[in-house]
This record gives sequence, structure tokens and C-alpha cells, in this order.
Amino acid sequence: MGPRRGARPHIAAPILRLAASKRVMAPVPGDVIPQQLARANAAPAPATASDADLLRAISEGSEPAFEELRHRYRRAVERACRSIVGGEPEDCAQEVFLRIWRKASLYDRGRGSAPAWLLTLARRTAINFRRRRELPLPEEPVDESAVEAPDVDRFWVEAALERLPERERRVIELAYFRDLSQSAIAAELRVPLGSVKSWTRRGLHRLATLLGEETA
Repeated sequence: MGPRRGARPHIAAPILRLAASKRVMAPVPGDVIPQQLARANAAPAPATASDADLLRAISEGSEPAFEELRHRYRRAVERACRSIVGGEPEDCAQEVFLRIWRKASLYDRGRGSAPAWLLTLARRTAINFRRRRELPLPEEPVDESAVEAPDVDRFWVEAALERLPERERRVIELAYFRDLSQSAIAAELRVPLGSVKSWTRRGLHRLATLLGEETA
């Protein structure tokens, strides 16, 4: 019997290359993601696209958009998984990105930011992943229905930092995550204080620009 007229073509999910995991992604059912590559080709280049634009392109079957989003959010997703699952988070993170590939079409820009949607999906996936492993729940269960603004901010900042040049990313990471002063950062990196100030200023300017893209 030939293919059913009007049926959506099958799109296989990309294989995620995460260091500690050898699992291969299962094919994505054709009724989950429509293949509309003509529309995806009209989207902004992945490296310059906002997270919301990437999600839209992913929903249309764009693997380059998926790889760009995974590059931006890999560390942030692994951190979210580790906080719930514990131990090695790679398999949990891999499952999160598979769900992003399958459910990107559900993202509604009008209902909230892309980082908030991604963090909520990551936490729900991690909770389900933990339950399947039959591990005891955390002492304070994670709220599956909502995320707090500071959590979303941290989640987004971790992803946005991946889009900065190495030097700018490094100085902001040391200031934001380790609470180091600019003098301490200069001493740790063995560079002039003026360089730290310049890299920080440029990095923060880039972050502000990226934030403007996400909230526009």
C-alpha cells in the first residue's frame, strides 16, 4: 500500500553528541513536527537568531537551528538536570533536547519568553526522568507548573554567555557565578585590570543586546 495521501513526511530527530552518553535518538513521529523547510530557510541565520526564532525554525524541521539552540543551552540544561536528577546529567539533558525537538511547535511567544519555556520543559523532563529511575524525590519537590524569574534569568544568562567571545564570557562568568571583583578577575586571569574592565563592558553590552532581542 502506498503512502497515505496528505500524511506528513517522517523527520528523524538529530543525534545529540553529548560526551558521556551513547544513546541514539529515536525517530520523531511524522505527526509531531511538520516539515516546512521552505519556511525554515527564510528564518534568520541560526547564530544571529533569537531563541524564539530558533524554536520556530526547529518546529519546522531545521536541524541547524536545533544545533544552535543546543549549543546555547547545553550547560544550562545540564545544570537544571543535575539539580533534580543528581549525578551525571548527560542522559537527562539528551532527553530534554529530544523533547525540545519534538515539542518546539508548542512554544507560544505571546505567553512568555523562550528561556522560561525551555526551563519549564527541562525541569518537567528531569522530574519524569528521575521518577522513571525510581529514585526518592528531593526534600523540596520542584514546582512543575511555574518557574521563578531569578531562575529564568540565570538559565538565560548561562545560554547567552555561550554567544559571547571567549574573553568576554570568561570575565562575566567569574563575576556572575563566582562573585569575583574585577581586580580579583585580573589577578586570576593574569591580565591588566583595564582589559578586564573593557571585556566586561563589551560583554555586558552584547548581553543587553541579546536580551533586547528576546524581549522584543
